[in-house]
Amino acid sequence: MKDLSIKEFSNLVYDKLNTLTYKQILSNPTAEDKEKEIIELHTPLKSINKTENAFPILSSFQISITCWSEEQSKSIDMTSEVETELRKLNFVGSNTNPTIYDTTLQKYGITVTFEVRYNSITDSFQFIK
Repeated sequence: MKDLSIKEFSNLVYDKLNTLTYKQILSNPTAEDKEKEIIELHTPLKSINKTENAFPILSSFQISITCWSEEQSKSIDMTSEVETELRKLNFVGSNTNPTIYDTTLQKYGITVTFEVRYNSITDSFQFIK
């Protein structure tokens, strides 16, 4: 059995999205970020759903990801690509925020929140129904 930490979860998502060609960052983008497209990974949230002898055997994770692009339509495409990659790990999108435009970055951003359950006994992600 293995308990998955927030850092391990964050690293796993980072590695999974590394197959995409966009720059990934773990903090807010700045005007110095010159890339046309950026994926911003926010700090995940972990909730313990079930324990056995004080060991978490079922946990829920949420992570919000913002896709930034100079073109609004490209931001939408990026969120679809992110969703496709994370769906391979049984993640499900649970919330989408409206598109924002950041005048400093001169980019459009769309934030999507993904959820998944982690089973410590099987060391696997379970789809949330």
